[in-house]
Amino acid sequence: MSSNEKHRLSVSAAERSKIDRKVLAWLNQYPDLPVSVVKTEPQLPINEKGMALSASTNAYYSRRYIMGGYQAEYSFQIIYRVKPGDSMNARLEALEALNQMGDWCSENFPELGEEIRVLKVTPTSPAKIYAPYENGDEDYFIEMTLTYEVGV
Repeated sequence: MSSNEKHRLSVSAAERSKIDRKVLAWLNQYPDLPVSVVKTEPQLPINEKGMALSASTNAYYSRRYIMGGYQAEYSFQIIYRVKPGDSMNARLEALEALNQMGDWCSENFPELGEEIRVLKVTPTSPAKIYAPYENGDEDYFIEMTLTYEVGV
């Protein structure tokens, strides 16, 4: 651990699992979804368009309150797989689609359950390329952070 990194304590596995499921369901409510359904990362199709949720890290406590509640952060990526061929336009459209989805996420918070209140959802960077593959598939992604409070 570097000197400018703080030791972060993870939320419970049960809470993390609940957040994963709620965020996946919420992303599938995006009105301009460029695919039929957002899946989890290992389910991305080969040789066709696909979109997936990938939790970047565990959800971590960012603040603890005297009265027992807390604030936590959940970081995730939205990955968009396309097969652009030689089309620069297809690549730019993939980036634009992710950035627009990031804007929607910032304005439309997920419902995470009772006693959990979403404070903000923010893109931590603009969309960019994740990985090009030999078969011509290319994955693009946008990194997001969801900040929420529990028991407040």
